Amino acid sequence: MDRRLALESLLAGAVGTTLATSAAAATRAPTATHWTSEFLDFDPVTRFRHGMRLQRSAADRADVLHWYHFIMVAIPEKSAPIPVVRWEGIELSRHHKIGPDRYRFHGHNLSFPRDLDSGKFVDAVVNPLTGERVKVPPMALTNDPGSVISPRGIIRLDAPSAAPRPEYRLFRREGAFVKVDAIRVPPAGWPVTFVEMGCESTPAELFDDARLEWLPSEVSGGYVFPWPEWMNMGKAGGHMFATWRGYKLRDIGELPTEFRQRAEREFPQLLQVDRGQFDTPIANLHPG
Repeated sequence: MDRRLALESLLAGAVGTTLATSAAAATRAPTATHWTSEFLDFDPVTRFRHGMRLQRSAADRADVLHWYHFIMVAIPEKSAPIPVVRWEGIELSRHHKIGPDRYRFHGHNLSFPRDLDSGKFVDAVVNPLTGERVKVPPMALTNDPGSVISPRGIIRLDAPSAAPRPEYRLFRREGAFVKVDAIRVPPAGWPVTFVEMGCESTPAELFDDARLEWLPSEVSGGYVFPWPEWMNMGKAGGHMFATWRGYKLRDIGELPTEFRQRAEREFPQLLQVDRGQFDTPIANLHPG
């Protein structure tokens, strides 16, 4: 009996001390924490090489996989924007080095629609602008003409003779991370109402290790684009906006099981890059 009472007394004392400490901590003013942030002043070649490490891979030949979630928002003319549907998807691409600090790359995207509220896969949603229930097919974007990238910019291969276009890539060190943001230049023939920007982040300690050709990264961005056909908007004015967040992965084995299994069933060909694209010569390629 004495032993039990002694244990209870000790426990009560410990709990009391813990509560008192918590109460005292709650009354103290929080300590201010200041983030550090500085742009990194790299020359164009160094900036390009670091961009390959963080955004892709510095290997001469490599497959690069990004996985992400995003929400599409309708932006009609003269009324408030409104969310429409979630998506989960991947961008899978490959690059080959074709010269000093010059690479050719080609890729595609595959995304499946998900319900706004539950997150479950869906094949139809209500268009909030028209009230119509519309079928939403998976997005398999396979019409990328390919690109050539270098420190001077990007040449989209639907206009290979055009001069490189700038990507406005800029690095900054923020706290324990190094980040890079840039414009993702679309093919020359894509709609006028289209722009995409992205940001990628990696731990600074990994970025500072020059031996690493491939850096893990968290990715995010946003893009503006015309009404998708499945929304049946006709000639109504407006456009769409989406924000995406995800990660660069090593290979498809790292994808979430539910997404990977569906992709394997419905689009197995899109879980690899068509390497035949790299066998096609590029006519009239700009020397930049």
